[in-house]
Amino acid sequence: MALILISLAWLAAMAAVGVWDAPWWMGGAWAVALAPVLARWREAGWATAGACVVAALVGGALFADWHGRAEPELARHVGDEVMIEGRIASEPDPGQTVVRYTVDVERADGERTDGAVLMSLNQYAEHLPGERVRVRGEVQAPPVFEGFDYRAYLASQGIVGTMLFPDVEVLEEAPAWSFRRVSADVRLELERSLQRALPEPEASLAAGLAFGRDANLPDELAQDFRDTGLAHLTAVSGSNVTIVAGLVFYLATPLLGRRRAIPLAAAALGLYVVAAGLDWSVLRAGVMAGVFLGGIAAGRPQASLAALGLSAVVLTAVEPSAAADVGFQLSFASTAGIIVFAPWLRLWTDQGLGRLRLAGVVPGAVVQVAAMSVAATVAALPISWVVFERVSLVGVVANILVEPVFAVAMVLSMVAAVAGLAWEPAGWAVGLVAYYPLAFTAGVAETFARVPFAAVDVPSASTELALAAYGFALIPGWLAYRRLAPATPDRRREPRARSVRKVMVASAAGGLAVAILPVTLLPAGGPGELEVAFLDVGQGDAILVTTPGGRQVLVDGGPSGVEVARELGGVMPHWDRSLDAVVLTHPQEDHVGGLASTLERFDVEVTYATRAKNATESVRAFERQARAISVERGDGFEVDGVRFEVLWPPAGFEGNGLNDTSVVLLVSYRDVSVLLTGDIEVPAQRALLAERDVQADVLKVPHHGSKTSDPEFLRAVDAGMAVISAGEGNQFGHPHEESLAALASTRVYRTDVDGRVIVRSNGRDLRVWTER
Repeated sequence: MALILISLAWLAAMAAVGVWDAPWWMGGAWAVALAPVLARWREAGWATAGACVVAALVGGALFADWHGRAEPELARHVGDEVMIEGRIASEPDPGQTVVRYTVDVERADGERTDGAVLMSLNQYAEHLPGERVRVRGEVQAPPVFEGFDYRAYLASQGIVGTMLFPDVEVLEEAPAWSFRRVSADVRLELERSLQRALPEPEASLAAGLAFGRDANLPDELAQDFRDTGLAHLTAVSGSNVTIVAGLVFYLATPLLGRRRAIPLAAAALGLYVVAAGLDWSVLRAGVMAGVFLGGIAAGRPQASLAALGLSAVVLTAVEPSAAADVGFQLSFASTAGIIVFAPWLRLWTDQGLGRLRLAGVVPGAVVQVAAMSVAATVAALPISWVVFERVSLVGVVANILVEPVFAVAMVLSMVAAVAGLAWEPAGWAVGLVAYYPLAFTAGVAETFARVPFAAVDVPSASTELALAAYGFALIPGWLAYRRLAPATPDRRREPRARSVRKVMVASAAGGLAVAILPVTLLPAGGPGELEVAFLDVGQGDAILVTTPGGRQVLVDGGPSGVEVARELGGVMPHWDRSLDAVVLTHPQEDHVGGLASTLERFDVEVTYATRAKNATESVRAFERQARAISVERGDGFEVDGVRFEVLWPPAGFEGNGLNDTSVVLLVSYRDVSVLLTGDIEVPAQRALLAERDVQADVLKVPHHGSKTSDPEFLRAVDAGMAVISAGEGNQFGHPHEESLAALASTRVYRTDVDGRVIVRSNGRDLRVWTER
């Protein structure tokens, strides 16, 4: 009891400073005012009251010192072009076409300074924590978005500015055996292993579940997870790790007994924390989960709350900024909710199932996870309301459905990642199994997010309101904590319960078989006809040609490795991690940007490209991955009865720019042809038109429909269908009105409007549909 009161005094003093900018001694003054009340409380006394006063004064002083810290000296260089020296302080944080690194700055223009910058580099730039670098560029003030103060968020981490594509020189490699370097290296290799074993978005979801690297999740899916209250699954939070440890314990107890289940759960907890990187947020989550597990091991789950309070005091004493971190606040509140309310929620759930004559039918682990999920969700609600101003109304149900599957998905994701490092086919084999719980988890998020009013925007609430809500929760929380919830009888062995469970297992197996048939088995023989998918990769080109027998040729990779991987995951069978050929039409970012990543994710039999060169990071990454065969007019190849004929460029052609060096492919299957034109412009179009007939049934409009096309060339192709690959709201104004006017008599599909465009043909007729 004393530890709980002391911890509350410590945290209340920090809250006073952080919320009201109160002086450091304010929490101590409150404790002094309450001391007579605490002293008369039979479970406290004068010693506890005095300890609370001391804790409030020390906690307030520590947090006030951090809260009132001076602005880093580097801030005076915001807006300036500077040369800084410092060390990489973070793992790579990937974006669509960039990767971001935090640099702890030691010098700016030769003068010693402090602070950090967040630099954005090409998506293939590779650095590791601990590297010492020299960076030259402009330090820019971070933006402030509507509804999110990104500048303040970075400032809380000591980051005073951003640098966009600066010049970077490595002065000193990261120490070979430093823990941070080894940990980052291992985590990145595990993530790459998952990318080779699984399609997107399942690979990114697996990385999020297994070790908290969820940056590559599509924005739409990430929003679905937030709207359904499932976002905690891909973040290493205290509640998430506690649920993992608790689920392992409750699943292992019937098989191994309570005594042996606890070390197994502790091992799972330790593995999860190490795999997640052992940074401060991970350690905080691990400590909170360990507290919960320790209470179970001691046979006194109620003691966990006192230990949780003590851990919060220790963590915020070592790192006072943790008290202001939303992740810490959510983790603490959720774990406290699990400790206090989950046992009672399980009791009430068991009693409700008994009244419905379902006692013993629903597995105990499912009931336990449901109780823990509801307790964590409700306990974190006031903080979520204040911070995000949005509340999920389907979160409880979504968590109940997903949490049992989540544990399976997380374990299989870890196994697939490790197995893939040892032997790639082993990772692929485990990935086949892991795909289903991962796809189920994503499917639940997507389905529930589409429910009307799945999440609602709520009026902004003050921090004081959240604190008041927790104040009112203290009374029922105290009552629930002081009285241990009685155990319910185990009725799983009753004949009726066994029979119902057998029916449920058989139904689940049947449902899984029904899912496997269309998702896994039917695509195995190929589509039986030609399929050309114009992928929605933003402002760029990527076209996947699939032959009737299921062979695949990828033409260009768009600007982003993760974006083309997501698109390929949407049109290829989940088990297919190979491409028969890759063709790079010309080495510009909107065509080559995604290819190096694609060559790393997939087994590619052969790669073709022009002789044109371009000295960019993406091209160098592509050349490191592939030994491309140069092609020119007259070359060609055939795959499964589908002919790929190179119409352009001629031998020795240099052109006036990279666009006119584009490989032009005529893809033919029986009586149907598709003309893929890259980015060729008027000079190349006219030269090609002068040399041969360019008629085709389907035209990939050159250069994203820009005004660099010759209307005569577009009319000469005489296609019944044309596809324009362009990014929504792109800065170039593609497609241009002149090109659209020249295609007035043609059915035109646009990836910026229609999304992915898929054309199928049996060799005579054409069918087309779009997918957003």
